[in-house]
Amino acid sequence: MGRVSFSQYNMWNSCPQQYKLNYIDKLGESSGNIHTIFGTAMHETIQHFLDVMYNVTKKQAMEIDLDILLKDKLIEAFNDEKKKQGDRLPTTQVELEEFYGDGRQILKFFKSKLAKWYSKKNQRLEAIELPLNAEIKPNVHFIGYIDIVLRDTYDNSIVIIDLKTSTRGWNKYQKADKIKTSQILLYKKIYSDKYGVPMDKIKVEFQILKRKINEDYEFPIPRISSFVPANGKPSINKAWGGFMNFIESVFDENGKHKLDVDYFTNKGKPCDWCEFKQRGLCSAWN
Repeated sequence: MGRVSFSQYNMWNSCPQQYKLNYIDKLGESSGNIHTIFGTAMHETIQHFLDVMYNVTKKQAMEIDLDILLKDKLIEAFNDEKKKQGDRLPTTQVELEEFYGDGRQILKFFKSKLAKWYSKKNQRLEAIELPLNAEIKPNVHFIGYIDIVLRDTYDNSIVIIDLKTSTRGWNKYQKADKIKTSQILLYKKIYSDKYGVPMDKIKVEFQILKRKINEDYEFPIPRISSFVPANGKPSINKAWGGFMNFIESVFDENGKHKLDVDYFTNKGKPCDWCEFKQRGLCSAWN
């Protein structure tokens, strides 16, 4: 049985050869770094806060020392990654301290502007890190996780929130990237199919957590910004069509990877950071 995630789709769309070397030939050695460690720690810190806020009391949530919690989560994520990498350290003390400082600023802003995104008045927490396991086609299952699911009790709609850590936020080109934004559209469709919620009753939103902001601007730049991509039926259908093209191109009827297709190399600037080029495993660069 084939199992597929959005990360796989994203890699295949970027470079089919990279996908083959990583997921079919199993030659990938890339592991976590300061960015993945920080992302994990920030997700878990905010998710814990929201769990307490909605399921216990807002007062108790506001009393949580998020600086200490983030530090604990960073250390935990660092140690988990260190175990995976053996003797090699996934990051440095200097990087950890820098990212910790950035995270503290994000969390300070998060608490001060909490009501902009989260309120117990018209919201209920449905789930945190909700697993989305669904059969996409016979013998091929999608595996994914939704960061936060809220129910808007005013109109009984569902709100799917995806947290994204970023250095300086998303520019207009990143927001226009249909593959990047298709992740939450796929989640919306699969959630709708799995839980029987009409798609017009599901809202989606990226919450972008920025490590760095330009302090020189006349008006303060928010550490957290929301981005809602086009997510009506035409956008959903287009995103789903692209995803299913990937599924049909890569998996056979038994859920096995097809080996008789052209997993070509999509040469470009990203190749400079590709481990397979660096290790001499990509035939296009030999």
